[in-house]
Amino acid sequence: MATRVDADREFWRGVLLAGGSTTIPRWTLHPVPGLGEHEAAVPDDVAAALHRLAEDLSVPLGSVLLAAHAKVLAALSGEPEVTTGYTADRGGRPLPCRLTTEADSWRALLLDTHRVASELLSHKDFPVDELRRELGLTEPSIETVFQPPAAGDTGDTTAAGGDLSGDGHLTEDGDLSGDTVLWVGFSHHSDRPMLRLRYRTDALDADCAARIAGYHLTALALIAADPDAEHRRQNLLSAEELRFQIEGLAGPRRSLPDARVHELFEQQVRAHPDAVAALHGDRQWTYQELNSRANRLGRALLARGLRREGVVAVVTERNLDWMAAVLAVFKAGGVYLPIEPHFPADRIAAMLSRAECGLVLTEPGSTTSLDEALHALPGVQKLIIGAAYDEAPPGHADDDLDVPVAPDQLAYIYFTSGSTGEPKGAMCEHAGMLNHLYAKIDDLEIAREQVVAQTAPQCFDISLWQLVSALLVGGRTLIVEQEVILDVERFVDKIARGRVSVLQVVPSYLEVVLTYLEQHPRELPDLRCVSVTGEALKKELTQRWFAAEPGIKLVNAYGLTETSDDTNHEVMDGVPDRERVPLGPPVNNVHVYVVDEHLNPVPLGAPGEIVFSGVCVGRGYVNDPDRTQQAFMPDPHREGARLYRSGDHGRWLPEGKLEFLGRRDTQVKIRGFRIEIGEIENTLLQVPGVRDGAVVVAKRADQSRHLVAFYSGPQALPVDVLRDRLGESLPEYMVPSAFHWRESLPLTANGKIDKRALATLAGELDVVEEDHQAPGTPTEQRLAAAWATVLGIPQAQIGRRDHFFDRGGTSLSAVKLAITLERAVSLKDVTRHPVLADLAALVDGRADTDGRDRRSGLLQSLSEPDGAPAGALVCFPYAGGNAVNFQPMAKALRSSGIAVYAVELPGHDVAAESEPFASMADVVEQVVAEITERGLTGVMLWGHSSGTAFAVETARRLQERGVDVQRVFLGAQLPGDAAERRDAIAELTGQSDTEIASRLSTDRGYTELHELDAQRAGHIGAAYRHDCVSAHRYFADALDSPPAVKLSTPVTVVVAADDPVTAGYPRRHRDWQLLADHVDLHELAEGGHYFLRTCPSEAAQAVLRTADLLPSS
Repeated sequence: MATRVDADREFWRGVLLAGGSTTIPRWTLHPVPGLGEHEAAVPDDVAAALHRLAEDLSVPLGSVLLAAHAKVLAALSGEPEVTTGYTADRGGRPLPCRLTTEADSWRALLLDTHRVASELLSHKDFPVDELRRELGLTEPSIETVFQPPAAGDTGDTTAAGGDLSGDGHLTEDGDLSGDTVLWVGFSHHSDRPMLRLRYRTDALDADCAARIAGYHLTALALIAADPDAEHRRQNLLSAEELRFQIEGLAGPRRSLPDARVHELFEQQVRAHPDAVAALHGDRQWTYQELNSRANRLGRALLARGLRREGVVAVVTERNLDWMAAVLAVFKAGGVYLPIEPHFPADRIAAMLSRAECGLVLTEPGSTTSLDEALHALPGVQKLIIGAAYDEAPPGHADDDLDVPVAPDQLAYIYFTSGSTGEPKGAMCEHAGMLNHLYAKIDDLEIAREQVVAQTAPQCFDISLWQLVSALLVGGRTLIVEQEVILDVERFVDKIARGRVSVLQVVPSYLEVVLTYLEQHPRELPDLRCVSVTGEALKKELTQRWFAAEPGIKLVNAYGLTETSDDTNHEVMDGVPDRERVPLGPPVNNVHVYVVDEHLNPVPLGAPGEIVFSGVCVGRGYVNDPDRTQQAFMPDPHREGARLYRSGDHGRWLPEGKLEFLGRRDTQVKIRGFRIEIGEIENTLLQVPGVRDGAVVVAKRADQSRHLVAFYSGPQALPVDVLRDRLGESLPEYMVPSAFHWRESLPLTANGKIDKRALATLAGELDVVEEDHQAPGTPTEQRLAAAWATVLGIPQAQIGRRDHFFDRGGTSLSAVKLAITLERAVSLKDVTRHPVLADLAALVDGRADTDGRDRRSGLLQSLSEPDGAPAGALVCFPYAGGNAVNFQPMAKALRSSGIAVYAVELPGHDVAAESEPFASMADVVEQVVAEITERGLTGVMLWGHSSGTAFAVETARRLQERGVDVQRVFLGAQLPGDAAERRDAIAELTGQSDTEIASRLSTDRGYTELHELDAQRAGHIGAAYRHDCVSAHRYFADALDSPPAVKLSTPVTVVVAADDPVTAGYPRRHRDWQLLADHVDLHELAEGGHYFLRTCPSEAAQAVLRTADLLPSS
């Protein structure tokens, strides 16, 4: 007896600890409390075939029915593993029954299901609830209950008015018990096998219940027809539902003009030649002026041999000439390829080569990187726009070209980032472009004399509709300067004074604009519509928007470059009713499906992959057949149409709108459960008071993995509230174990939440929380309050032994700390004394000495070993950077025994009082003196990017003094070409501090630059110029006149494979042999140019690998 009880206990212990629940989609437009019922007869021939199959396999009919039920739940949930409640005895409580549908055939699925059911029934008498309480587990959420037919059940047990009170799924008042949403049972009625459903009417409507019944009947029919068929390729949807999903959910049919974009623009030119078409800065062009310039450029392209679908790159800043160039390419029958002038030369060359581009339109001041790229592409012709205007022959130079352009002709190529690191060039046709433009015109209500703001960089596909949509209806385009966008006050003023009617921004920038408007209310009488795209739009942001601007519509736009830009518009004139902001219905002439892995549409409301069909779908990726084949294919549901697989996951809502659920590549496994991170994040964003949120996976000391949530909002929320809110809709294993509030979340260079940084921070916070000591002295408390302000974390979470940079501090937040404390500390102070108690002691000591002990040395200690150091690593930052840039790598080296120092370059602390920049010679001289005075041994030097020049010269000077330098690390830099470096000097010296800062703000190494005021940002721009010019001049001189004596110190070149600055490094890294005898290479798989920030542990491996080769001290 004891053995039997032990076996029962072990079985249920495994089931309960494994957990798991299956959620079925809610589908009703009118939720009302109550209980609905639906009955459907199983066809006699199907029932007979199922009885025969059950007899042949020696299994009860209930196992066959349960297999069909499992298949339906898998289809409804989008998961192959499902959990249902199983009623083993009439009137008994449902027992959790975990089933898998991974088996290939129906027969295998049936046998797997029978095994699970048999095992469950053999342990059914054990007191499961008592064990659950003993284990401290909450009752699992069981949304569906399956009741098999009783053995020998042939009676009329389910007639109307029959006895229901004995069914364990019902409460005393006749409602479904617990979390149950749907009950499924089989029995006989009038000698016919019957399927019966009971469902909650606040979750499902009658049509949905009928569909679910139909899925069960279809599954049974498929089993009966061919038990050995591969069930995963078979679809449960009825022909009617399939037809509705393919056609009924498509966008409205709209007839489009039989003309191309440039031809529609030419019609407006003829109608309104003197109307203003476009404005930029203090310049404006009429429709006639814009058309004339575009025609002149088009003739210049044709004169150089441009043929149908010939690719023309446009390399300009965002200005009026850019607009003329784009129209010229279309007029001449070419393909527009946008390239930003500041792209690295190797990236430009790769794009031109991949697209087989033969012509480039550009302008003076935008050719530095382009010219370098064209060195390797002698067949590409470069045409300066200004010269092209002037070369047109007299007579009809301004007349339209009238080159025939077909709807299926290629219009443009936009390069997007690829998962392999190599960009993909998405090709789209004129018909798709025109369809998207009219979707914008219709849904955003763009009309004659209205102003559309052009704000997006030219390499982003949304820039195109912003540029030309107004031109099709007689409106005007306002090209907003980048420096204006970076200053929200100037931006809002530009929108108001420019009388902008339609504006598109990303949600994160909309929040910046909204925060400004909340603090500085201002009338925007002409602005009627704001479109947001590129990121998930939070409901809280819509609430704030309509509270501040109730008369201005919001449009949530969703789409992809491969689908001619946006495919869905959710037009809102108020806060949406749903907890998540929908993506909206498809736009005109666009078909959207939600499908399974075999491209079969999934049940309405079920999660699946979002795919697109029809006029919106582009041709594929230029000269990239492998990646094209993976994503583009014929539509199996509509003959002659193309289909594109997005990789995004979503579901249909009863309103006929799409809801975004995340990407499949964000799935992780925790404790054996497959978890969709996006689902947790979406739920977190629904909590009132949460503005932004992200969930990451962190490792504990025992290497176990757990979920950690970060969120921002007006203030920190009680952790219990967060856990409870998430626990209401998520299973226990999906509720994060820790929640951390931040005033704002870190962002990558492209404005996305930086999850890599958060994952690193999550691991650090685990350690910090184990040993928390509250700040004690008044100075410690004052510093803790300042830390809380600049780090955006609750003051109560800051301890006196906390490390500023371990708590998420960066070089910018250190600057902000110095400003907040009114320069009681400097950037150097924070770098030298990152522990709160130590920094407080410094401030107190300085007060006692009236501040006379400020040290002026350049070397900042970032990490010191407990014992005698095994060596010393001295680091030089990249241009415009500072010692703090090396904090992450120093942390990764803490247990190595290597002391880490970084150089704080004079004049680079924007929070300090004015200090002049120092020449490279002066910096090197002082660093050499400090290394010597400190008696550092086992010296290694690291220079990053421009800092490599300082490192090389310091090594040379130390070598002259007889100081043994063990190794020099040159990070993210190659020697390059002397002429190119001198050209770069000329370009930098011709740019203002503000222009440089504006460009840096989009660079990953300077992602927080926009948080500084214009003066301090400009100071960083000046520092960047000073450092770059110093490095360029040093290396240009060395390349022109190589040193007579090379470095004897070994040199390791450290690069990231995805850094465009060091493209070609497998061969080109040897160019450093010009300056050193011994050169080797250390390659990081990823990390970009600023891998010190993005992959500090991997960067540290370069030091550790070579440190093993150092002679023992």
